[in-house]
Amino acid sequence: MKHTGRTPVLFLTVVLLALACKLFVLDFMYVSGPSMEPTFRNGSFVVEYKLAWGVPIPFANAYALRWGSPKPGDIVIFPWKDRWVIKRCLGTAGMPVLVDRGEGYTARVNGETLSLTEEQWNRLKRADRVPEGMLFVAGDNREESLDSREYGFVSVDSIRGKAVWH
Repeated sequence: MKHTGRTPVLFLTVVLLALACKLFVLDFMYVSGPSMEPTFRNGSFVVEYKLAWGVPIPFANAYALRWGSPKPGDIVIFPWKDRWVIKRCLGTAGMPVLVDRGEGYTARVNGETLSLTEEQWNRLKRADRVPEGMLFVAGDNREESLDSREYGFVSVDSIRGKAVWH
């Protein structure tokens, strides 16, 4: 006895559940480049948890419902220049950003001292705190990372998820 009517419904249900899971709960990605070494190496497989801080609206830099925000030390995933990037959150709204031009250009965020180029220093020199609704992010491999030193603060609304397994 065949149950051919149930098979397409079951298949469609499984496909819709998988799509909903990918859009709202979990996603998978490979790390490209050395900016997060030694935490993630080029080619590392990462699981992203999208519900870490709220319910994201797919294909938009917004949340339908938010119950938290990234904290310093969290590894976040967000869009930049038509690709997804993964960085460590160093500073959150209100945290001091100390930009110095003493012996070289530096920025100090949450106890971390980052070297800056003159161009990066000029971009950040007016910042004394991480603005409301923003994050300061950096790669773990500071010398090989394009991060907030290069493109400025990152909107909390643009954070797509948190790296939870690698």
